[in-house]
Amino acid sequence: MREVATVLMKVSQNQYAETLLKAIGASTGGVGTTGSGRRAAAETLASWGIPADSYVMSDGSGLSRYNYVAPSTITAILARMHGDLKHREAFVATLPIAGRDGTISTRMRKTRAEANAVAKTGSIANVRSLSGYVRTRNGELLAFSIIANDFVLPAATINYISDTAVEALANLKR
Repeated sequence: MREVATVLMKVSQNQYAETLLKAIGASTGGVGTTGSGRRAAAETLASWGIPADSYVMSDGSGLSRYNYVAPSTITAILARMHGDLKHREAFVATLPIAGRDGTISTRMRKTRAEANAVAKTGSIANVRSLSGYVRTRNGELLAFSIIANDFVLPAATINYISDTAVEALANLKR
């Protein structure tokens, strides 16, 4: 599972994500369908205290325009995963590392976020997201989620703005 999850997250292999959602549905007593996977995911999120009205899940990959999620919901999930001592290390290991590998291998280089921030990207036409963890100057771990929708600037500019925000968090000193 670690190998599959690592490819899914670091390379952003959408077909793996769709298949994983169906496998989750099958493993929880349902059949291997998107619907049964969504139900199983919703049960897990509810058990974590994530309100059902804080997201809409249409598919497993996030490529549907019928998926909706607020950054606050993503950061709540990230906080929950960080608090899960059994799964934390394995989960974080799947996330791309800024300036090093995966979908952010060329981003945030030569900044305090390089090799510090770990984050999952998401993109479809006129949507860009970046969500994960970064350590501040004094070692405080922060969960973050940045989502840009319906923008008219070039996607590269949106990525730059998101990277700059993560760099600001990495430079934060309280």
